[in-house]
Amino acid sequence: MKKLTLAALGIVAMAALPASAANWSDTFVGYQYSNQFRDPGLLGTQVKNRLELSGIYGWDYGTNFFDVNMLSASKSSPANTSGAYQTEGGIALSGGQPAPGVPGNTEVYVVYRSNFDLGKIFKTNLAFGPVREVDFTVGFDFDSQDNHFASNKKLMIAGPQVGFDIKNGFWNLGIGGAREANYNGVVQHEVLFKTQYVIWTSWGKHFDIGIPAEFKGWMNYVGPKGPDGFGVDTKAETVGDMYLMFDLSGIFGRKHGAFLIGPGFEFWNNKFGGKNNTATAADPWNNNQRETALMLSAEFHF
Repeated sequence: MKKLTLAALGIVAMAALPASAANWSDTFVGYQYSNQFRDPGLLGTQVKNRLELSGIYGWDYGTNFFDVNMLSASKSSPANTSGAYQTEGGIALSGGQPAPGVPGNTEVYVVYRSNFDLGKIFKTNLAFGPVREVDFTVGFDFDSQDNHFASNKKLMIAGPQVGFDIKNGFWNLGIGGAREANYNGVVQHEVLFKTQYVIWTSWGKHFDIGIPAEFKGWMNYVGPKGPDGFGVDTKAETVGDMYLMFDLSGIFGRKHGAFLIGPGFEFWNNKFGGKNNTATAADPWNNNQRETALMLSAEFHF
């Protein structure tokens, strides 16, 4: 885990370099908790604590965004168990399942995006109808996890994006191509997936219900990316988080927008491109249930 943490911090340091030259910026440390997360190949739900460092910076020709999630799971989502076996409810469980004395796994997931405002670059007004701006987005995802699957995701993404004119908020919608390389620890080899299409959206809307609040989130629709490490064709994948955050900054003597807390919800269909499926006694590993996880979330902005 030490190597994962150092890698994440190094990426964050590089991403934060332009911050001093930014026209505006917003950076926060966040925390999410849920006991309803799911992982492929594991029975039931898992408890995870997620620590987040996120920032967005505006400059003359667009924005730079980074998000680092560091997840710590309970023993129900174990670290690599090196072939431990046990049974549960008469179902034979294998190396990735919980076993006595095995700690929960840890994971680092990094997202970086640069959005280039084409109107500002070419010095022309590209707004039309409800569209405020037209961007071109490039970026990457990086993930590493020390569970039985041993994910080591490296993804590059690029494509156009439009920003809609939303009062007291924003709404972005984009479509592009992505290419992913990953590792499958079960079969122990690298997997280079086919280029896939991705439709993404993100939003944030401020309003007041007696106290300041914000409804925000993001969602990706990822097309099939060819055979996975087991040789099985992947399915279209939908994943997203949404939050209803309440601004409690005044209670702590902080300026508006400094401390937010509220419920969140994570939805994940066909996780990692694997078809949704429920395990049976004859096939205990083939378990990839749709994730619908309620979360508790908090953010401290600085």
